[in-house]
Amino acid sequence: MSKSVKWLIGLLIAITAASVITGVFMAARRADTDEEGQPAVKAPSHLSVQNGRTIITLDQETQGREGIRATPVAEISTRAELRGTAVLLSASDLATSRNNYVASHTKLERDQVDLTVSRTQYERTKTLYEQNQNMSLKAMQDAEAAYRTAQAQVNADQQDSKLQLDTIRQRWGPVIADWVSNDSRSLGAVLEQREFLAQVIFPPGEVAKPPATLSFTTPGNQTVQARFLSPLPQVNAQIQGISFLYVVANRPGMAVGMNLAVLVPVGEMVHGGFVPQSAVVWWAGMAWAYEATSPTTFTRREVPTSNPVRDGYFVPGSAFTSQANLVVAGAQALLSEEFHSQIQQED
Repeated sequence: MSKSVKWLIGLLIAITAASVITGVFMAARRADTDEEGQPAVKAPSHLSVQNGRTIITLDQETQGREGIRATPVAEISTRAELRGTAVLLSASDLATSRNNYVASHTKLERDQVDLTVSRTQYERTKTLYEQNQNMSLKAMQDAEAAYRTAQAQVNADQQDSKLQLDTIRQRWGPVIADWVSNDSRSLGAVLEQREFLAQVIFPPGEVAKPPATLSFTTPGNQTVQARFLSPLPQVNAQIQGISFLYVVANRPGMAVGMNLAVLVPVGEMVHGGFVPQSAVVWWAGMAWAYEATSPTTFTRREVPTSNPVRDGYFVPGSAFTSQANLVVAGAQALLSEEFHSQIQQED
């Protein structure tokens, strides 16, 4: 084969290889161009905006799967409530004072017996002396001295017992003093910590007459009832204000020294709606609830929390009307759906 033929064959092979490479490159470019020009397929959004409010749309099947349930807002009547503070008091000082009083009272009773014996002995000795001189003057005088000594001791015991009780009254008030003097069962419940004594402190001038019962909110957000005992003649160094003594049953999580929130009904009765705790979700430091605006649409609304009541919040009638349907189960799922859909829209 001549050199010219070999050269021609080599040229054809080179041209063919270049064509193949160019075709592959152009195909890749076209594929890239097609991918860049084609918009990404996004999942359909469940969000829309109507009159400035975000609307979540979920079909019945999805609602059932997420456990979403809505009920009409319950109407309730309540009174405006003033916030106070309750401090659970230690009964150790009371136990010590009670033991001191019991010891003093026991000594008084024992010395009263001695007084009765010495008085009887003195009166017998005196009678015998005055009748027929069968008893010496000295014996009568000794009997009288023993009687007067026993009488003085009883007087001292009475003063000490009264002082012990007055100390309790000055520290704890008249009701607790009566409990101690009568060995009341209520006192036993406190000393055994089946019940707590609570110092309830109101801002000066806010409460003229303490209510017979109050609602305490425990650390577990439970509401317990406390009953009024008496004014409390002591001041809390950390919380200044007028103090009253209440008694409250012990509950799990409660301990001496704990501060509990107190709600005091004041003012006139007002009417509004009740938003249960199960309907409330928290976001951005605020409380929210979802209203079902139709069988398949929901919108998030802020919940005023300035008037907490048992197991929820009282809201004025203008905030949630009785016609509103609140999501009482599955509210957290709606919150997650709302922000998940927003992220998809931003992407």
